[in-house]
Amino acid sequence: MNIKRTNFGRVSSVSGAAAKAVESWASFLAENRLLILFSFVFLAGAALGVLIYALSGPVFAAELSAILKIKPVTGGFKGGISALFSSCFSSIVLLAVLFICGLSACGAPVAAVVPLFFGMGLGLTEAYYCSSGVKGFFVAALLVVPHYLIAATALLFGTMESIRLSVLLSRQLLPGGVMGGLWQDFKLYFLRFFAYAVVAFASGVVDVITRLLLGSILLKQ
Repeated sequence: MNIKRTNFGRVSSVSGAAAKAVESWASFLAENRLLILFSFVFLAGAALGVLIYALSGPVFAAELSAILKIKPVTGGFKGGISALFSSCFSSIVLLAVLFICGLSACGAPVAAVVPLFFGMGLGLTEAYYCSSGVKGFFVAALLVVPHYLIAATALLFGTMESIRLSVLLSRQLLPGGVMGGLWQDFKLYFLRFFAYAVVAFASGVVDVITRLLLGSILLKQ
């Protein structure tokens, strides 16, 4: 009888722990639904980029090689600074687009497309290198994906922040909306985008460091 009660108690404790785990996951998904949504948009963009490259002809692939080809960092300090700004240029530009979209009541739809666009860039670059064989897989895994994911993190959070402020502004234009009272939101908006820009800059630093460490091996012709 005692054994039955013990087993019943164990089953109850396990089911209770499972219920708490499910509840915590449900709470996480509810609180981060936009982050999860735009993460899937980013991944969909990456898949679309791979598909575009797979369906493209040799002429298109040759044209892309001039854009997507990664070069070793040369030229000392000056070359490193040039490579750094070249690496983080696209993510900084997209963050600027998101920043401007957030200041517009109609900017949310444009902001929602940015993760898709950035994901396409990742997909095209991965497909370009992976099509060249085993060495290309290592190039994509070690020199492309790491800094892309760091920049994507900044852009995903920037997308959510841009949509948040754009929606707040659009609500004030609705009938019965109260104008003003967004000064604290604007200050928070500026501070967060400054932090996202720092993360995007850090992605460029990671890119340059990985190219300095591995470029002589992986990017050798």
